[in-house]
Formats: sequence, structure tokens, C-alpha cells
Amino acid sequence: MLVALLALTSLLVPEFAPGGATRRAQDLQPVKELVIPGDAGWVDTGINVDEGDEFFFRGEGEISLQKGNPEAACGPDGADIQGLQQPVPDRNLGGLAGKVGWVLAVRTDEKTGEEVRDELVRYFFIGREQAVAMPGRGRLYVGVNENVVKDNDGEFRVTIFRYAP
Repeated sequence: MLVALLALTSLLVPEFAPGGATRRAQDLQPVKELVIPGDAGWVDTGINVDEGDEFFFRGEGEISLQKGNPEAACGPDGADIQGLQQPVPDRNLGGLAGKVGWVLAVRTDEKTGEEVRDELVRYFFIGREQAVAMPGRGRLYVGVNENVVKDNDGEFRVTIFRYAP
């Protein structure tokens, strides 16, 4: 399936890359396909990245930012609403987004007994498609550009490609 996607991508991926360097579709290596449920929060891609690693993301699908409300539907580019209460505040609410998390420490909360992970996190927007130079070192996650996701519905599908060095 990923081989077929790479062949199709050569027709669909624009010739650009992060940092202004021009890259061609032939420079892409398919890495992963994931389903991102609208109500799931951040989905672990299983990919560890270093700062500056270059990836290309392609998203599709539709979510609702409020179950049962047809006015709240959006695609990977999100709804034309921005706010301070979302991971990437200057980009559309509900759009496909990514984060890189580096675990600094793992501890147990004394009151609840739950595991708490202290992380350094860097967020970025993906939308329908985006070339991104990783903003930090750590684990790559993909999710919805919204902090309150429990009332969401639907799903995005994302294909992740890595630019060959």
C-alpha cells in the first residue's frame, strides 16, 4: 500500500520543502499511515525525530467539533476560528496538527498516584498537507488542533512521508 502511495505521490506532492529548499516527490519515503479519531487527543506515531528532520504530511477526512452539530464539521484544514485555547493558537481550530514531545521526567502524583510525564513540547500545524522541519527532538504525535476533544466525532487519516537526505 505504501509503495502505491509513493507512486501516486509523485503526481500530487508539490516541489517544496521546509526551509525553502526545493524537493521533489522522488525525495519522499513513505513512513506511516494513521487514523486520527477526532475525540482521541494525540496519537503516537511511533516515530522518534531529531530537530530539523524533514517530513511531508497529507491529511484527509472530516471531523465534527461537536457531535451531532452539522455546522461544526471541518476537514484537515480546520474551521476558520482561532483562539488561545488550542495547541497552535494562530491556526484553524480542529485542523490536523502535530507535536514533538521530549520526556524530561516521569514521576508519580502524590495525591492521585497517577503517572505524570514532564515534557518539552513543540506544536506545529499540518492541515490538508504540509512540509515540516521538526521543531525539536523527541516523539512525533498527530492530533486535532483543539484542547477539548471529548465531544468531537469523525476521523482524519494522515500519511506521513520522510524526505530522503
